[in-house]
Amino acid sequence: MSKRKTRKRKPMTRSQMMGAVHSEDTKPEVIVRKALFRAGLRYRLHRRDLPGTPDIFVQKYGVAIFVNGCFWHQHGCKLTTRPKSNAAFWNEKFDNNIVRDIKTQHQLSLQGIRVAVVWECSLRSQMVAGSMGADLTLERLVNFIKSDEETIEL
Repeated sequence: MSKRKTRKRKPMTRSQMMGAVHSEDTKPEVIVRKALFRAGLRYRLHRRDLPGTPDIFVQKYGVAIFVNGCFWHQHGCKLTTRPKSNAAFWNEKFDNNIVRDIKTQHQLSLQGIRVAVVWECSLRSQMVAGSMGADLTLERLVNFIKSDEETIEL
């Protein structure tokens, strides 16, 4: 077997790639929204008047849902990596993201809003070809919304 050569990307190519990364209407977010709708739950998207602009807000139950990418929010699973080039920049960026997420959850909690965090990896198999694991995650999310628990991380 021959080793595959890795080539360094040109800065413009990397810039274009990073520019293509979206923060709204991501595939994991759409999967969660469809599951909530099927469960009869109605919601609002990207409420900018709430701390952290939750991806989904279920007004009736006072629940803010964040559908986090494991890479960007540094979940710690196998999808979590840190780039080796420009390491200082990336380390600072990821560390700031983590601190911001904690502050946001605390601010929402102070407003009496319950928080659910759904990680990309828990939906990964559904994004590829449907699975019981992702269905279980979505079922747990719906049960949480209807409960009186303060927070959940899936």
